[in-house]
Amino acid sequence: MKRVHILAAATVASLLILASVTWFAFFADTNQNQATVEASPDSIPSQDLLFRTGKLSFLRVHDVGTGFGPPTDFLNVEVVVQLAGQPGSFGFQLRNDTNRAARQGMLDLLRDAFNNDWTVIIDYNIDPPKRNGVIIRVALCKGGACP
Repeated sequence: MKRVHILAAATVASLLILASVTWFAFFADTNQNQATVEASPDSIPSQDLLFRTGKLSFLRVHDVGTGFGPPTDFLNVEVVVQLAGQPGSFGFQLRNDTNRAARQGMLDLLRDAFNNDWTVIIDYNIDPPKRNGVIIRVALCKGGACP
């Protein structure tokens, strides 16, 4: 098992809200006062997991099956975002499946960020050398302070 330690810190100036990730198992590590995330090698996607931070310049929600992007870099998603001044598009599916609640939460966060001009952090998978990726997590930053 691979272990990744995530230290959590909160300040009055920043607000960080994380959407859930279904392929991680979370548990508290009381000896080190930090949260630990475990993922089995079988559950980790083969694509590169990356992140981007910025303000949304584009937010689109559309019908199932219409997707987004050119045939060589197509996203089979219903929610699409772009970050101001940054290349690529990012999205996720919004379907009636086991991920619906988490993905509805991600859409709600993205809508709030778009309407309030807040900074977002998106974690996404991408197949290099493609430019469009699939979002797995969304976080918001308020007051300009992002971790």
